[in-house]
Amino acid sequence: MKLRRELLGIILAFSATGIVATTTNAQAYQTTYEQQNKQEVKIKKLLDSEFISEADQKQLKQEMATIDKAEKSATRRTLRAKIDQEKKYIAAAQKNIVANEAQAAQDELAQLTNDLKVIETKSQEAFILDDDVQQVEELKEELTALTSSKKVQPIRELATEVDELATEMEDNQSQLIALSKDLKKLNQTSEELTKKDYLTSEDKKLLEKDQKENAKYFDDAVELAAIESRKSDSQDLVDLLQSKQEESEKDFKENKKDATKIIQSTKTLLSSGNLTSEEKDELNKASKTLNASLALKDYEPGDLAADYQALQEKYDDYSDNSKQRIAEAKKKAEQAEKAAAEKAAEAAKQQASQANNSSTAGKPTLSGGWYQAPDGYKFLKVSSGKTYGQVKNPNNFSLITVAEAANYSPGHGNGSAKQ
Repeated sequence: MKLRRELLGIILAFSATGIVATTTNAQAYQTTYEQQNKQEVKIKKLLDSEFISEADQKQLKQEMATIDKAEKSATRRTLRAKIDQEKKYIAAAQKNIVANEAQAAQDELAQLTNDLKVIETKSQEAFILDDDVQQVEELKEELTALTSSKKVQPIRELATEVDELATEMEDNQSQLIALSKDLKKLNQTSEELTKKDYLTSEDKKLLEKDQKENAKYFDDAVELAAIESRKSDSQDLVDLLQSKQEESEKDFKENKKDATKIIQSTKTLLSSGNLTSEEKDELNKASKTLNASLALKDYEPGDLAADYQALQEKYDDYSDNSKQRIAEAKKKAEQAEKAAAEKAAEAAKQQASQANNSSTAGKPTLSGGWYQAPDGYKFLKVSSGKTYGQVKNPNNFSLITVAEAANYSPGHGNGSAKQ
């Protein structure tokens, strides 16, 4: 902006040209200069506008130069005339700038409309966030509101938003597609995992269900948080069951052979061992639990080792008990067999004695239906160890001497024998 002239400077300037300048004239000139200063501010602002034409730009610069030269020698009337003429050029340039900006606004609006149609078409593709689709609709509403705009600034601001959304939409789509590919890879890993030997049927069902959930995002996804959560949940499940499979495989490799062997030994013990009913129940229960682990029923890694050890301990204890009982029973049987043999020998001895007695003794005499033992003899009921003097049927008794009868007790009288 041109510096404000001091009154004394104005007076001296005009004195130098031969013009008499009074204080009043100087003040009037000062007012004129101030008006020009204000117009120069407007001109510089117009010159900074991107919408000023070359002709207007040239004209305004020329007017400023003319007035600047005239300020040094022209009369106030001449100077005011030039300033008024400059004012008209300023008004015309302003009008032209408004028209040029309005035209630029319409041109840029047309370009913005096309750009927005491009991202609207993009928003109809797969793997576009719902939020991005919603933003497209909001930008369309903003565009509609700018249809008759004569200013480029709001159009350009909206154009910036459209450009940013286009970039963001592209980035979000790429991210969704990448996450979808990750889910496909997880499904491949999961499918391979279901073919492993040491996962339970429940585990495999969980993997199959997880694969179905992942497949929902193979063709499209519209929420970033949802697909990220799905990937996280799926990854956690696959990691968990991979670890479980490895631990279970180790458990089976270390214990399956021994577990199978102890189950067979337990069957033998149950069928041929000398066990209490409680011992049989506990062995059956432990064996059933171990069989379930071998079949991966309600199985967790380490169960096979634990169940095998539990059955082995019971088997060892109860097998020892069985062996002890069998040994005791054998000992008793041997003792019984020995006693029976001794008893048989004694019976044979008695029979031999009785046979000898029968051959040496006289025959029993019959009197009133009763047979009387010979003198010096008694009838012996071998099964009861009782002796009698008279019997109904001597064939059911043995004859022994009175001395031998002392080793037995006399029997009470009954319908078949009496003293």
